[in-house]
Amino acid sequence: MTRIRLTGLTKVFDGGVTALDRLDLTVEPGEFFALLGPSGCGKTTLLRTMAGLEQATSGTIRFAERDVTRVAPGDRDVAMVFQDYALFPHMTVVDNISYPLKVKGRAKPERTARAEEVGRQLGLEALTARRPSALSGGQQQRVALARAVACRPALFLFDEPLSNLDARLRLEARGFLKRLQRELGVTTVFVTHDQAEALALADRIAVMESGRVRQLGTPREVFARPADTFVANFIGSTPMNLVPAEVEGDRLRVAGGVFAAPQGVVAGSAKVTAGIRPEYLRLHDAEPTDAPDAPTGTVSILENLGATTLVTVDCGGESLSAVVPEDAEPAPGSRVWLTPQPGRLLVYDNDSGELLPRRDPAG
Repeated sequence: MTRIRLTGLTKVFDGGVTALDRLDLTVEPGEFFALLGPSGCGKTTLLRTMAGLEQATSGTIRFAERDVTRVAPGDRDVAMVFQDYALFPHMTVVDNISYPLKVKGRAKPERTARAEEVGRQLGLEALTARRPSALSGGQQQRVALARAVACRPALFLFDEPLSNLDARLRLEARGFLKRLQRELGVTTVFVTHDQAEALALADRIAVMESGRVRQLGTPREVFARPADTFVANFIGSTPMNLVPAEVEGDRLRVAGGVFAAPQGVVAGSAKVTAGIRPEYLRLHDAEPTDAPDAPTGTVSILENLGATTLVTVDCGGESLSAVVPEDAEPAPGSRVWLTPQPGRLLVYDNDSGELLPRRDPAG
């Protein structure tokens, strides 16, 4: 298994556009690592630079202890799967899978046997004589993966390989891809703009913006404690509530009411931004006895999410959203009170947008 180490990696395109800005990053051996961010954040450029399809302007790329910064793509021992699969339309499935082995000069019996073996592992044994035009999107995706697996590379580099699939197939492919990576144990870097994919698949996620990493952590870390308001807005199927707040001792005045401030939070200014995910915000149909000053307001919008409902509440001149079970859905126009689940309220600096630290009570 191979460790990837990027040091001071910079990529500037003609015209002065900086796609990667002095980026330092380490991907551990055997890790499933996601590069996540909006269009234009630099994630695909980073993957292509790892693969050697783009040349770094400065900085170094190391695979294990080997400096591959200026090494040709074919000599980096990586396999790449693209968004459009890049299958050869005139070749059969078995020939598509075995083609990289042909380029490496392997004998036909060996490459055919390897292609058929990998095809069986990926459930393609009945399709080996077909051409890509006779395959579904999910089958083409598996052929592209089989071609990468047949090479037995040191690294997998995936550039949004699931984005062309419909919703049902994407869910199936997600589970399949994670299981395959675990079985093979190959270090994998996966580019996606879909935060649900990154949260479901990755061991760790690098959230990127403007060629830099805004947060690096496990899916649980980046979801539960976003490092700044950019990450907080980007991660989560329902956007985090980010509302102006004022610090008053151990309390936060928010949306016309009061929340207890997170224990030990250190604020340099009385004016901050309070952050709470809708999943962690509770609704009450009467004023809670343990939080008499909780924000209160009127239910304005109900959005059915299936087993849950996203409820938007207008209160104190702000809108707050909460996710509730389908059997706890309030009536439109009803009055409700809101309280955060213990330990789930976050506080961000107004100027930098960064998550405010907590002081250790024992320190």
